[in-house]
Formats: sequence, structure tokens, C-alpha cells
Amino acid sequence: MDARLQLLAFVFLNQALTTAIWWVAGTWLGMSRKAARHWMLAGLANGTGLTLTVVNGGWQNTAQMLMAGFLVTLGCVSLRRGMQAFLRIPHTDKVHGAVLVGLALFNLGICGPLSWRAAGMVAGGLTACWMLAACARETFNPIRREYSASLAHFHNAIMASSMAVFLGVVVTAAFPDVYWPWYQFSPEAGQFTLVFACVSLAIVSSGLLMYFVVMRLVQRLEHLSRHDALTGLLNRRAIEGMLDREVQRLQRFGETFTVLMVDIDHFKRVNDRLGHAAGDAVLCAVARTLEEQAREVDRVARYGGEEFCVLLPHTQHEGAVQAAERLREAISQVNIPWNDTTISVTVSTGMACALDTKESLSGLLRRADEALYRAKAEGRNRVVVSELMRCVA
Repeated sequence: MDARLQLLAFVFLNQALTTAIWWVAGTWLGMSRKAARHWMLAGLANGTGLTLTVVNGGWQNTAQMLMAGFLVTLGCVSLRRGMQAFLRIPHTDKVHGAVLVGLALFNLGICGPLSWRAAGMVAGGLTACWMLAACARETFNPIRREYSASLAHFHNAIMASSMAVFLGVVVTAAFPDVYWPWYQFSPEAGQFTLVFACVSLAIVSSGLLMYFVVMRLVQRLEHLSRHDALTGLLNRRAIEGMLDREVQRLQRFGETFTVLMVDIDHFKRVNDRLGHAAGDAVLCAVARTLEEQAREVDRVARYGGEEFCVLLPHTQHEGAVQAAERLREAISQVNIPWNDTTISVTVSTGMACALDTKESLSGLLRRADEALYRAKAEGRNRVVVSELMRCVA
């Protein structure tokens, strides 16, 4: 097969693959549709622009090269806009619009009529470099925070490599009589080398972007598996795993901790009188208050229904009682607006401190539950300490 046809097939397959990937990602994988649309447009624009440089002697055709330069610049702009949408960083749509309109007017009003093919190629290549440099600069810190510093550096390396290729196009167009290194065999081979490098970098870039998407989905699934969907707190599975680790620390190093089981008083009345939506509002308000009042080292979870579990590491009797009373008092002062009324709630708390290295996690939780039942039986809106705690204290 002719080298030109092979290169066209390579460009077409890359364009088709990246378009399909971003269509699936935006439609079925729950990815930001705005980012997916921009990246899909970037793939189409770059693929079409590179195709124009190859077909019908495109490198020597002024109209084709001006259009190719504009499309490749559009692809770089779309890539940057997609990164801005995906990473939730400030958009620069006005700048992008001005750049594209300015380049189009320069090509149509000056380069086209005057047959300034080289000037158009230089303008398009430098504009594409500017867009890639801006993209690399503004995305480095967001990528480092969400993923890792190594991925941020790798992304910037891809941007820098792409800029180097575009600069190669710029100097080739600006100084056509110079025998550049990529012209080792012939000018046509050198042009094909630049196009091949562009497509190869586009494939690597698309692969990295897809990795970002997949890793974010994995993190989201992991978060959902450990957090309650309504309140955003840790769920029962997650808190029991943390409690199990605290039991192991107690057994190995003697590090004590305390468990609070917190239950909303008369929660069923709220659901029966005002509806389940009001009950959800109460759950969210209580969860938010517990999280706000807890220390940074504490862990708060929705244990089930209207019951919450609070883990207090490195905390014994007096400190735990103070913490439990602080939480109870804070919740009793919360007023939840609902339609034309205000909902006030109180909580009952059962407290159990882990002091015995031989006590199992199930035994500790059972003591906390028993203390909670006594708090309910003794009139609610109070903190009750487990019997074993009283004996130790």
C-alpha cells in the first residue's frame, strides 16, 4: 500500500476511535458530557486537519493548509476547553472565541487572497502552541491534586512534545529552503513524519485522558461503596472496618477509643406527620451537625435508619462524655425549616469505651446499643454510659 494511503488510514482510524471513545464516555459512562463533546470535537478537528495535509498534495496547497491550520488550532482549543470542563477550572471561552475568529479572518482576509501559505501555517502553528502551553499551565495543579504529580508531569510532557511538533511545522513553513533533520530522506517523508508524530501524540493524549476518566469513575465507585447516599457520611460497612482497626490497635498498643451510638428521638413521628422527605431533611441536618461538631480525628457514620455511629479515637471516659454531651446539645438547638413549620429534634446516645483488650468488636457494639436502649427508656435526649464503663470509671 502507498505510504500516503497508509498514513491516511492511520489518521482515519485514530479519528474514528477517539470519536467513539468520547461519545461512549459522555453518553454511557457518566462522564461530563461537556468535556466529552469538546474532546470529541478535538479529535474530529485534528483528524480532518491532518488529513488535509496529506491528500491531493495538501502541503503545497494554500487553501488546504490554511484550513488544516485552522482545524488543528480548533482541536487544541477544544482540548483545552474539555480539560477546563473536566477539571472544573475557570473557562476562557471569550479568549478561545477571539483566537478562532482572529485566525479565521487572518486566513480568509489576508493569507488566502495573497497566497501566503507559509504565513497561515506559522500563525496556526504558533496559536496551537499557545493553546497547548496554556492548557499545560492551568491543568498541572488540578491534575496533581486529584491524581498525582507524576501524571501531571506526564500530561505536561505530552503537551510539550505536541508543541515541539507544531514548532517543527512552523519552522519548516517559515524556512522551506533549510534542510531540517526530519528531511533526512525527502521533503515529502519529512512532512509525513510530522503528521505521523501528531497522530501518535494524539493517541497517547487520548489514552491519558481516558485514564483520567476511568480513575475518576473508580474513585466515585469507591466513594459510593463507603458512603451513605443520602447524608454523605460513612456507611455501616466503612465504620465497622475502622472500628475493627481500632480494636486491633487496642490489642497491640493499648490505644483506647470510644463508640457513640446516636439515635434520633421520635423520628417515626416526623415521617408520619410530615412525610419521608421531611424525614430525609432531618437526617441530613443531624448528619451535618454531627460532622461539624466532631473533631478532625473523629469519624461519623450513618449506621442504619435514623441511627448514627461516632468513633472517638484516643478518648476515654471524661473526654468521651464531654464530646457526647456536646453533640447532643448541638443537635437539640438545630431548627430545620420545612414548608410553613420548623422541625426540632433531639437524640439519645449510648456510649461504650473500649478498654479491655480481650473484648470483641461485637461485644463493644452490643454494650453501646444497650446503653442507647437505656437512654431511650429513661426519657430520651440524654447520654447513657455502658455498665462496664461505669465499673471501670
